[in-house]
This record gives sequence, structure tokens and C-alpha cells, in this order.
Amino acid sequence: MPLLPDLSGIGGDATRIVLLITRREFITRVRSRIFIAGTIILMGLLGGYIVLQALVFSHSATKVTVGFAGAAQALATPLKAAAGADLQVQIQNVSAVAKGQDQVRSGDLDALVSGDPAAPDVAVKESLDPTLAATLTGLAQEVALNRSLTASGVDPKAVEAAVAKAAINVQYLDPNAALRTQRIVVGIFVAALLYIALQIYGQLVAAGVVEEKANRIIEILLSTVRPRQLLFGKVLGIGLVGFVQLLLLGAVALVAVAKTQVINVPTVGVTAVAGGLLWFVLGFVFYALIFAAGGALVSRQEDLGAVTVPITMLILGAYLVFFWLVANPDNSIGIALSVLPPFAPVLMPARMATGDAQAWQVALAVVLTLLGIVGMNALAARIYSNSVLRVGSRIKLIEAWRGSH
Repeated sequence: MPLLPDLSGIGGDATRIVLLITRREFITRVRSRIFIAGTIILMGLLGGYIVLQALVFSHSATKVTVGFAGAAQALATPLKAAAGADLQVQIQNVSAVAKGQDQVRSGDLDALVSGDPAAPDVAVKESLDPTLAATLTGLAQEVALNRSLTASGVDPKAVEAAVAKAAINVQYLDPNAALRTQRIVVGIFVAALLYIALQIYGQLVAAGVVEEKANRIIEILLSTVRPRQLLFGKVLGIGLVGFVQLLLLGAVALVAVAKTQVINVPTVGVTAVAGGLLWFVLGFVFYALIFAAGGALVSRQEDLGAVTVPITMLILGAYLVFFWLVANPDNSIGIALSVLPPFAPVLMPARMATGDAQAWQVALAVVLTLLGIVGMNALAARIYSNSVLRVGSRIKLIEAWRGSH
């Protein structure tokens, strides 16, 4: 159970009272085993997820050691030249086929190429790498073609020169497509993380209010502090817990990204983390006030879902809108939704991560959200003040607003 704050001797200093309540909420929760264990697990999962993505999307080259014997040694240099980024070839010249086969059996060679270059024999221990097989086949076909040209009286070098000049002309219609894809992935991750964080910590605020009502602790607290001070201190304390947790997760994400290079442009990750933390603070305060007011309407944890479901659906709606907004980044309706307080805490940081949000849109969203917090604080404080001391059945919203019993 949370410790009661020592409010003796602080007089009417409202700021000190709020800070003391904030400290009480923060210290109580960060010392809990659930917070410590949960944070460690989340950090491990996040770091592991980023490393996994780097492994999945990285294209490691296949390394093979190929021996060449006899006339087939003519294919050694062309093979090394033809090997691309997906195939790294190490060449060894072998004096005898039997010796090379022994090296294949012992594992010193992955393959031994011998015989006629136009139809070479390739000895392997168990299987032949598909890329190596395709490359050797192409080289053998080239040798066969040159022989046919020579037999027909055509100079193979002239044909090769003409073929070498043939090439495609690449036109990059969207040179930043890869970066755009990375930004969208990061934006989706930021939106999902903020959606989950706002849900979890908003529910913690509501559950904390109900717990204090059920244990009658609220009566002791309100004998010393005002409801508005208790409300705002609780919101700030739990919000600070969430901020610290997200800050640790953001640090892990940046370190993992820097080590794995899963994002080619480091500023994408920095912008995403900074924007996510900023909008968690603004979004949490906005929604936590609503959650706290909702929690004050009921006296049992079992009844909490009835008042918090509409709030969680609103946050979920903002998260789902983001996917539509990614497909329509220039849609005026989507842009308008991203600057409005109910949607901005999820949509705007995600749009910042994707690079679609302009500076004036971010500034406008911040201003509107701050104004929304001021208005929501007044609304939530009234509902909280009129409802927090009432226990029993669920209180209707209109009764909580009017303060009637």
C-alpha cells in the first residue's frame, strides 16, 4: 500500500503539496518489484527485437573455398570476378584431382572443379551451393559459346565487347523509398508503443483512485490537501514513472540501432525517441486526467472497466487512424486529426518519425494539446472533487458534474 505523505508544516503552499504527492507516487511505484522486473524484461525484449530485425534483414554473403585442377583452372579468375555480394569465393589451385577430392572430403574445400571448362566436373562432399552452381554454369556456357563462335569464324572478343556495352538505364523515380520504408516502420513502432503506454499508465491512475476510495485512504488525504492537488500530484507521479521507463527503453533502442545499423539514418531513431518522449508527457497528462475522473466515479475495481472503456477506445481509434494516415500522408482530414488533442499524442509523434509532419503542424499540435490539458484539468478536477469521497454504486457523470448527492 502506498505510504501516506507527511504534509505537516507545509502550510498552504500548493506547489509543495503537489510535488510531495508526486514524489510519493513515484517512489512507491519505481521501488516495486513489478516495475523493476517489468522494465528489465521490456528492455530485453526491445533490444532482442531490434537485433532480430537486423539479422532477418541483413544479407550475409555465402563464403566458399573452391579448388581448380587441370584445364578447369581457366575458370578460377572468371569465377572470382563473377561472384557478387551474395557469394564470396576463395580460390585454390590443386595439383591433382585426387588430392583435391581428399580436401573436399576433409572439409578444406567446399568444391573441386576439374575437367573441360565447357563441361567441368564439380566434386562436393554433400551439396553444392545454389549460387555457386549457377555461377559456374554461366561460366561453362560462356566457354562453350566462345568455342562455337571461334569454330564459325567469328571473333569471340568482338562479341564479348559488344555484349559488355549492353546495359540497362536505371531511372530512380523515388530515390528515398528505402528511407521512407524505414521511417514508416519506426512510425508504426512509436504509435504502438505510445498507444500501449497511454493505456497502461492511464489505467494505473484510474486504478489508484479506486484503490484509495476503497481503502478510505482518500478521506485521510483530503483532510489535509485539496482534491485538485491530490489529482494533479497523482497524475504527475505516475506519469514520471512512465517517462522514466520509456526513457530507458528509448536508450536501449538507440544503442541497439547504433550497434546493428538496422536503420541507415541515425537521426531517424533519435527523432523518434525524442518525439515519443515529448508526446508521452503531453498525452499522458491529457488522458490521465480523464482516467482519474473516470476512476472517481466508481468504488470497486470490478466497475472500473465500465468507465475506462470509452477512453481506451478513443486511444485505440487514434492508433488505427495512423495506418490510414500512412497511406494518405497528405490528406487534409488526417493532418487535422493529428493536431487535435485527443489524437495528437499518438498520431503526431508517429508522423514525426515518418517525416510527414511539418514544423508548424508539430507546434500547433503542442499548443492545442497544452490548451486541452488546461481545460481537461478544470473538468477532471471538478468531477474528481465531487465524486472521490462518494462510495457505493457508480456515480452518473451528470451528478458528478453538478455535485449533487
